[in-house]
Amino acid sequence: MTRDTPREPRRPRGRPPGPSRDPAVRRGEILDAAERVVAASGTPITFAQVAAEAGYARTAVYAVFPDMPALVDALAERHMEGLLAAADAILAQPMPVREMLRAIVALVCDFVDADPNLHHLLMQRLQSDESGASVVGHHRPLFARLSEWATEVFESILRTVDADPALARIWASATIGAILMSAEDWGRDPVRDRAEFVDRLTAFLWPSVESIGGDRFIGPLDLPDEHASGPVPDRPTRRPKA
Repeated sequence: MTRDTPREPRRPRGRPPGPSRDPAVRRGEILDAAERVVAASGTPITFAQVAAEAGYARTAVYAVFPDMPALVDALAERHMEGLLAAADAILAQPMPVREMLRAIVALVCDFVDADPNLHHLLMQRLQSDESGASVVGHHRPLFARLSEWATEVFESILRTVDADPALARIWASATIGAILMSAEDWGRDPVRDRAEFVDRLTAFLWPSVESIGGDRFIGPLDLPDEHASGPVPDRPTRRPKA
């Protein structure tokens, strides 16, 4: 090769040349890859790991998610859609609140137990910076989203029994926190079978719910058609059906 011989252009890293990927497809592939990384390696995770698993250059991942918290929040919303739909279906049943509570406890336990690593990521928003140092975010997307949902539910119950709806957020946060952390602990050391654990956790939570009038309410709740894609504190309170 002489100095005048043109060189072939260097192929960029990442996926081979071709039509650009649909943004929704790329987003889904990146989230799928992040879930596989978490399932295989646990937390924390990095953009480099996710990009390699997805077959993209890191720049392509950054083009979709500007930082790791944005990616983790997107994972949380992806899983919240199905989890909250299942929870809403429980609340739409004509059953006493204690039975609803037990069903919700079982539902969340199933979610935590199905993928403990993912639960840990969504609870703590753990990730690594590019130097490998672990970073812990202050916002816990799974807890925050479930607490927003539970606050609406508690507000509906409290209004129905003519109790103070200002208590809703306090009881919602305490209840969701207890369920999530207890389910995580049970998953690490299942000293009781699942049904017994759910029964005992429900029995522990019930006195607080009963104290705010939960024993005087029977479903169903009148639920909206669908949930928004994030915390929505200004959404109108759900009202029980007449």
